[in-house]
Amino acid sequence: MARRTGWSLVAAAAATLVVAGACNDSQSPKPRALLGLPDVGTLAVTVTTSGSNTPGGYTIVVDGSSSQSVGANAVATFLGLPPGSHTVFLSGVPSNCSVSGANPRSVSLIAGVVAATTFSVGCSALPTTGSLTVTTATSGASGDVDPDGYTVSVDGSSSRSIGANGSVTFSGLSAGSHSVALSGVASNCTVSGGNTRTVSVTAGSTTRTDFSISCAPTAGSLSVTTSTSGASGDLDPDGYTVTLDGATSRAIGDNGTTTFSGLAPGSHTVVLSGMAANCSVSGGTSRTVSVTAGSTGSTSYSVSCAPTGGGTGSLTVTTATSGATGDLDPDGYTVSVDGGAASQPIPDNGSVTFTGPAGDHTVALSGLAANCAVSGANPRTVTVPSGGTATTTFSVSCGPTGGGGGGGVEVVGRGQIGSGSPTPGSDATTFDFDVRADLTGRFTGTDYADLHNGTTPATLTTDPVADPATSFRAYRNSSSACSDPTRGVEVDAVGREDTGSLVSYTMTVCCSADVPQCGRAATAHARRVGAQSRGRACGTARGPVIASPLWCEGRAV
Repeated sequence: MARRTGWSLVAAAAATLVVAGACNDSQSPKPRALLGLPDVGTLAVTVTTSGSNTPGGYTIVVDGSSSQSVGANAVATFLGLPPGSHTVFLSGVPSNCSVSGANPRSVSLIAGVVAATTFSVGCSALPTTGSLTVTTATSGASGDVDPDGYTVSVDGSSSRSIGANGSVTFSGLSAGSHSVALSGVASNCTVSGGNTRTVSVTAGSTTRTDFSISCAPTAGSLSVTTSTSGASGDLDPDGYTVTLDGATSRAIGDNGTTTFSGLAPGSHTVVLSGMAANCSVSGGTSRTVSVTAGSTGSTSYSVSCAPTGGGTGSLTVTTATSGATGDLDPDGYTVSVDGGAASQPIPDNGSVTFTGPAGDHTVALSGLAANCAVSGANPRTVTVPSGGTATTTFSVSCGPTGGGGGGGVEVVGRGQIGSGSPTPGSDATTFDFDVRADLTGRFTGTDYADLHNGTTPATLTTDPVADPATSFRAYRNSSSACSDPTRGVEVDAVGREDTGSLVSYTMTVCCSADVPQCGRAATAHARRVGAQSRGRACGTARGPVIASPLWCEGRAV
């Protein structure tokens, strides 16, 4: 009797589940409690499927462990579930179907109550075709890549153009294997893996296949070089012309390089033209050069240009001066070419070089002292060769400059310039000198008008023995500052001022007629001559003139 009651309860529960499942929605009454099962609950899962290509059924999984199969439009019931929240998942849904609402979803279960949830599934027709995308990737120099691209064919019938680096897509292909071929590939290009392949197309998706193409060089280059020897004035001034295959010409310098690109492999003719009449090409002007695709061939022309007489050359002028040391010109001479078009100073015994056009040139030596003379023509004509050097020498002899006495050796003086007394602030300048032709001696000058520190007159002293930094540089037995230049003496010197500075100056002494040998042991008493200013302020082309000019009065010693 007890066993019979148990089966009746289960049957009653099952009957109740059907009612609960049918009424578990917003319009239905609340689920009823199960009689006789107060501690557990029941979950009813309904599945409805609509559309085309629907599946036969699904699988319902509760809490990831308990599962049941269910038809496309059916109900699955889970008994004896504990109260609380449960996760329900509808699996086995095909790709052409979709579930409305959350999947998985949470359902709350109350003890003794039937909970219900419904999965609504919509299905669409399954695709029967797919797509195929073909890409090309081509490597190689821009001039070597196939300029018009390629052609892609599918199954030998459907064809499309594709660039060297491009992509095309074929749609509506039946599912299954298809043959893809790449054609129109240039002869210098190679397809990696071959240009035909089989590709499997899946309905509803896009399959891709890639062709990798490499293109080898189809052209080469040719480099032409010229190397020209000869003097700069003899080289071709406008260079040459290089002609390739009698059609393409380019200018090229005497020493230059030009390159022809994009040449077809094989032999090419190169001709060099436009050479000056004095230039010749070693090995001839025409030659054949082989060009290889992807590389640069080369050829060079060696050109030599002979002198033309219109180039440039050099002229070296030398002076050789003879005479006693004191009689030589102290400041040297000047060399002029072509009437002063170019000039350079030159010492008594030295050389200078001029560079200029080849040909005949007039050369003159000037600035000679009165006692010096050039042996030979002056000016003279010298021929300068193109690319070479011409030379000429001026031989100069300088005679004694004794100034009437036959060669002076010493001038001695002591005196004053200015009318005032030699006191600070006056216009007096005093001097005391004894200078010899061998550049020894002494000189002292004091300027009372030039006061330092307000009280001390300025001084200038040359005494090589006491102060080696001072010196006498030149001694000349004539002076243009004197009315009779032959009765004058000029001395170039370096002296030290009382400030410590070194000063270059020239002292000029003029001797009166009663001194028989001016500059030869003459004792001088000096006075100011002419309209010159105070001696320290005077100047000539050779620098400051100290106590100059002086007039020698007195007797011979």
